[in-house]
Amino acid sequence: MDLGNIPAPTFTAVDGITQGSAAVVYLAIGVGAWLRSPGDVRARVFLAFSLSNLIVFGIPTYWWVHGLTDPTKLPAVATVVITATLGVGALLLFHFTQVFPRRRPWIKQSGVQMEIAYGLVPVVIAALVWYVPPSLDKITTGYLLGFIVFGFPLLVLLGLVLPVTAIVSLLRSHREIQESPLVYLKSPLEMILLSQIAGGTLAILFAPVLAVLAPNSAVQSTLTIIIWVLGLMTPVAYALAVFKFNVLAIDPD
Repeated sequence: MDLGNIPAPTFTAVDGITQGSAAVVYLAIGVGAWLRSPGDVRARVFLAFSLSNLIVFGIPTYWWVHGLTDPTKLPAVATVVITATLGVGALLLFHFTQVFPRRRPWIKQSGVQMEIAYGLVPVVIAALVWYVPPSLDKITTGYLLGFIVFGFPLLVLLGLVLPVTAIVSLLRSHREIQESPLVYLKSPLEMILLSQIAGGTLAILFAPVLAVLAPNSAVQSTLTIIIWVLGLMTPVAYALAVFKFNVLAIDPD
């Protein structure tokens, strides 16, 4: 296989439809739950998570509708906004697992750690992406130091530590409700766990490989649809918890 002749992946109709519809679903459920209980921390965090998904999914879809199929040709500002929002989205998903269905011990004792993270993470990511050198030979000592001091730790935190911790939090919540009056929330929690574990594994481990080995193929499109279905299980599970099981009526503490 000549890796140099592999075509670059394009933003296809499958990508546009799946990402656009995911943005709409997240927004509808996030806003609907927030309107049901605007002061509830679970509703506020999920609404913020929904808005982050709207940005991450919506910007590429917007440019696709306007004829742009090469993701690398997105305007620089759009790339910075998407990347910074991805970082914030990772924080929000972790935050959500710390308050759903009720607050976990860590979040009760965390003080202002989440607020500081929400302030610093997007700024650091935006700066690193905006000033990224166009090629390896253009990397300066200052940028390299900035990446080592800020970028790499953030990459580990947002890409590994927080996702794993979020899943562990959901598993502990699932275990704790087994012998409690909240056992009826077992199904929504299991759906979110399946969504995050299976969908996350496919998106992180398999999708990038297919993007290189089989870009713009039927296999890649099929995987995109599978990831989309698994991803939508998170907002659907939250909607069930809110509108069927009335989770927001439960004291979050």
